[in-house]
Amino acid sequence: MPLRLLLSPIVALLDRWAYPRRFTVVGLVITLPLAALAILLLWHGHLLDAALVLLGSLITALILTALSKSVSGEADDLVSMISRIADGEHRVPPTPASNSELGVIARSLSDLSAEWALSGVYRQAIVEYAVDGIMIIDERDTITIFNPAAERMFGYAADEIIGQPISRLIPDPLHRQYKLISIGNEIIGRRKDDSAFPMDLTSGQIMIDSRRLYVIILRDATRRKQAEEELQRARDAAEAASRAKSTFLANMSHELRTPLNAIIGYSEMLIEDAADVNHESLESDLQRIHRAGAHLLGLISDILDISKIEAGKMDLHYEYFTLAPMLSDVEITVAPLAAQNGNRFEIHYTGEPASLFADPVRVRQILVNLLGNACKFTEHGTITLRVYTIADPSSQIVGSSIIFEVADTGIGMTPDQLARLFQPFTQADDSTTRKYGGTGLGLALTRHFCQMMGGAVEVTSAAGEGSMFTVSLPLRDPDEVSAEAMERDVVEGRR
Repeated sequence: MPLRLLLSPIVALLDRWAYPRRFTVVGLVITLPLAALAILLLWHGHLLDAALVLLGSLITALILTALSKSVSGEADDLVSMISRIADGEHRVPPTPASNSELGVIARSLSDLSAEWALSGVYRQAIVEYAVDGIMIIDERDTITIFNPAAERMFGYAADEIIGQPISRLIPDPLHRQYKLISIGNEIIGRRKDDSAFPMDLTSGQIMIDSRRLYVIILRDATRRKQAEEELQRARDAAEAASRAKSTFLANMSHELRTPLNAIIGYSEMLIEDAADVNHESLESDLQRIHRAGAHLLGLISDILDISKIEAGKMDLHYEYFTLAPMLSDVEITVAPLAAQNGNRFEIHYTGEPASLFADPVRVRQILVNLLGNACKFTEHGTITLRVYTIADPSSQIVGSSIIFEVADTGIGMTPDQLARLFQPFTQADDSTTRKYGGTGLGLALTRHFCQMMGGAVEVTSAAGEGSMFTVSLPLRDPDEVSAEAMERDVVEGRR
């Protein structure tokens, strides 16, 4: 402890001096006592001892002087190396190149200078060759960095705009948005010729020596905005064309159906006449004409119905009707279709509810569409129609929904086929269209009609295991339907 107290002032004093002065002081501290001892020995007549002490003091002084020169030279070399690095020189060789502590420091500085130079080249390349405008703004809203892409974007040279406020490029009050750390904010920029253009702005902040700097990356959004506007115009034009097509087809309903009804009607009359005269070959040909006309009328009716729905001109005609006669009519229509593929058709209906307030034409069309599909995609199987009601606790009507279940034991569907099942003009896949025919409108119409009557249609199916379609329609009273119709008319601007 006393030794540390004694040495501390001496060490602190030496730390204030340069290396040569330190070695000089140390040399004096060593040589002066030795010289005094040599003089004392010479005074007492000890010539040999005095000579040896004097020689030792001289050798010590020479060694310390040489060491001082060596350290001083290495220090000078290191100072020179640091100066070259500070002046921006790259890949400065390490000096001194010795294995001393100063040499190790020199090699470390050389390696660091090479890494700094390489990273500087990277940073410069990123800034200089970036396609986006890059700026750095200081705390006083002054531009300090302005890369070539920003020059091309705004029309200013870097030396024209550096040192200028950011408001020269981004008009008030938007010019301070860069201080809000953001990604892709859309703002307005102002070029040198005072023209304005849209920009996407991304900003961030960094701290350097207690200074807050803001890095701004800008991208000219003119082309993107033009593309968006063109896409919007194209979409509007496509929607207008679609509406015009749907309106045209909806208005052509009478003109298209009337000739077909005449063909079907006259073919029926001719079939009766041929049967009266026992002209079997003629009757067979007329039967083909009748079936073809009826099939074409069904296709045209589906197309016209979907067009009316798209044009917003499809209206429902609600009335009370008894279910039993309607289901009997459906059975008469579907039974021949089921028999064509050797299928058995079954209806399970308990007689409740006895009547339904809905559009009977559309309910019948829903059931015929679903049962017709079931017959088409099933061979030597069973087609089943179940009718029943379910209760809804939130409804005041007993048996608040009627359910129609159409189940078959046919080919079924995969999850991919189910995903696009209810899209207009779309069937399960191309092979289905080639093998079974059809327009792909039946299920789309079924869903539309269910939704228009406040209901829904769902399907469960698996490939090779058949399908089951479930239609649910709410049991509604006339007042409820009238109120909804009036509300819909107001929304559509009919009243």
